[in-house]
Amino acid sequence: MKSPFFIIGNPRSGTTLLRLMLNNHRNIIVPPECGFAVWWYEKYKDWSKDSCQDKKARDYFLQDLIASKKIETWNLDFEGLGEYIRSMMPINYAELVSCIYTFFGYSTGRTFDRWGDKNNFHIQRVETLHKIFPSAFFIHIIRDGRDVACSYKNLAKMNLLSKYAPNLPTNIVDIATEWTKNIEMAISSFDAIGWSKVCEVHYEDLVAKSQVQLENICDFLDEPYDDRMLDYYLHNKEEQQEPLEFLQWKSKTLDIPTVSEVGKYKIELTKGEIKEFESIAKQVLVKYGYECST
Repeated sequence: MKSPFFIIGNPRSGTTLLRLMLNNHRNIIVPPECGFAVWWYEKYKDWSKDSCQDKKARDYFLQDLIASKKIETWNLDFEGLGEYIRSMMPINYAELVSCIYTFFGYSTGRTFDRWGDKNNFHIQRVETLHKIFPSAFFIHIIRDGRDVACSYKNLAKMNLLSKYAPNLPTNIVDIATEWTKNIEMAISSFDAIGWSKVCEVHYEDLVAKSQVQLENICDFLDEPYDDRMLDYYLHNKEEQQEPLEFLQWKSKTLDIPTVSEVGKYKIELTKGEIKEFESIAKQVLVKYGYECST
């Protein structure tokens, strides 16, 4: 396998959109979100060849993996996975984690030579991921925080039935504070690990100029461009690539991307809310090229 990559971003910023696009590249698989790699790092970070040969150690890990939130959306054959781990003999924690991703990919009938991961939760754990996978790449997607605020507020009006429904703030001050903190934390982490393995993408560019942005990402990953990525929404409909457990608040991934969600804060937020958001987040908004009214 080539070096993995991690798609990160503030919630409601297009990380799922990008996951599905890249998951439809002929050389890449990106499973649904599940943060098991970080959750079990402290417990299994000393995994070794001896651990792999120890059936009890393998069974303990599989039990913890099975208990991981959202892992059921991967539809894994855990007995088969145990045999796969035994046969692959991962000699450290990174190789053990990689076994889970590759087993998932093969179980879908895909051929590929790289796996990726998408999780908003990882925006605060970049340095841990870098520690596990020193050669990993990071794709950071940024969306205008004022549009993110609209999405947060609209989500709160929906009757979400899934146990995994996001629990996001609805107060404009809280949203602005969270958005600013998350992006500043990502920047700080990238400063710490070095920017050579980081690609930043604007949500607005991804929906308006999808092919250009995907070509840039492929160049960053040293992968050939693949037109199939543009048809991600068709494949998502046909193959249910986004689990039903998440689809209620991600239904837009079933349709072709549009710019209809760009700049909606100008209509949906009051002038007072815009001013309040910008008073907290202006420095980050300006850094990423978003115009402010104040």
